[in-house]
Amino acid sequence: MGKKRFITFGFILIIILFILLIGCFFNNNIPSIPDINDIHTSMTFGITIDDACYHAPNLPYGEINLENSLREVDMAKELGVDFIRIDIRNETLQYPDEINKLDSIINYACSNELKIYIGVYGMESWLPASFIDMLIHPDGGDGKADWDEFKDMYKDQVIFLANRYYPDYMMIMVELCINLGNQVNSVRSIEEWVQFTKLIADSIKSISPDTKIILNEIARRTSTPNSIDYIKAIMQDNYEKIDIIGIDPYSYNELEDEVATIVEFRKNYNWHGKMWVGETNLLHFNDENEQRDYFLYSIDITDKNEFDGFCIFYFRDGSGTAESNGILNEDFTPKSAYDAIKQIIQQSD
Repeated sequence: MGKKRFITFGFILIIILFILLIGCFFNNNIPSIPDINDIHTSMTFGITIDDACYHAPNLPYGEINLENSLREVDMAKELGVDFIRIDIRNETLQYPDEINKLDSIINYACSNELKIYIGVYGMESWLPASFIDMLIHPDGGDGKADWDEFKDMYKDQVIFLANRYYPDYMMIMVELCINLGNQVNSVRSIEEWVQFTKLIADSIKSISPDTKIILNEIARRTSTPNSIDYIKAIMQDNYEKIDIIGIDPYSYNELEDEVATIVEFRKNYNWHGKMWVGETNLLHFNDENEQRDYFLYSIDITDKNEFDGFCIFYFRDGSGTAESNGILNEDFTPKSAYDAIKQIIQQSD
């Protein structure tokens, strides 16, 4: 039995690697890059504060680095974005010192007239042991929490953060299928997730009515994992307390696929809310000019398709989560993508 399981796992792993290789091939089909001087947009822009995202003493990236986080806020202000984003795991909230650091970062950002965006990520310790495990279960159900336990934890986390910060934006149900769905030890129906989403939205709006609620999802139709069924159900439901649906593409072909998908759904279901790029960055760039060109293309194509917002993800190399995908070098010096995005924001004011 163990040998059969091992062979099955190996076969699945080979399929995943094959899909990734095919993706890399298509990612090299780079489209025509627009001239930066021709990009004028009214989109809202934001960026992650990497040294504050997902951090806690018992998590892989360790404690929040307050000094570096404040420097990242300074660089966000210089970039000209409208908001800063901090993604928070529930584990972070178990440590008063880490909460105090979050308070300091958020207060400092507010003093610099930056809006606050909080991503509510649930429990990292309830996720499968590896990312491969999550890909093997793209519909969720490989986590460590039972359904009721998960719902109680997530609702409590949302209420705590809404009460403490009254943020301008809150992102919930993050990449539902592979992320939150894999914190639960059973596969739940899309209808269950839609109803729970509405309950969470109600909880936020009852505390902070002006907070805009964002769903960041994977709107791919040509590859997996994806959140297609969930996005369809949310758009068909058209619940007025969900304000924004964001897409999370990570390559040229995924970007074009997800933009086309979400635009089609908006039309088909008469979606009342806004559309954002929740996060995007190629998984690998040969040099920083390739990264710059990708951002030029992604900002241009989403603006032309009437997207309303764009979150840059990641910010700085070497800050734990970002590794080498930031638009700042580890020493806080700007890469060419940083300068290009800054110019686009300035010429769009």
